[in-house]
Amino acid sequence: MRPLEKQPTLREEAAEILALHDGNALEALRTLIAERDAIEERLAIATLVMGRGFTRGWRP
Repeated sequence: MRPLEKQPTLREEAAEILALHDGNALEALRTLIAERDAIEERLAIATLVMGRGFTRGWRP
């Protein structure tokens, strides 16, 4: 995001998420939870890889 652009407020983001799900709050929550789980999984994998030194070229 460019520095001069206005960042959306939390209310605007929440309204956008609800709009994407046609106002269905339960479906919006399910989507957000699924996205959070996917991000947590990627973060766990990245942590393992960095902790073992693969990003620095070292392999056990």
